[in-house]
Amino acid sequence: MADDTPPADRRAHPDPYGTPPLPDGDRVRSRPPNTPPPSATTRHQLIAALILAIIVAAIVLRVLR
Repeated sequence: MADDTPPADRRAHPDPYGTPPLPDGDRVRSRPPNTPPPSATTRHQLIAALILAIIVAAIVLRVLR
């Protein structure tokens, strides 16, 4: 009978470099959830303020020149 044959691959040319198949269920390991990055500390904020002050001072000195 015609229905006894297994279905053929519907893709004409499967990609040999595609993603590999997923591993068996007993090998799949869950990842811990992504934690957000820590907020900026006071030291980081002071450094950012210092850099901003240097940039503003450079612009002001350039304008006054």
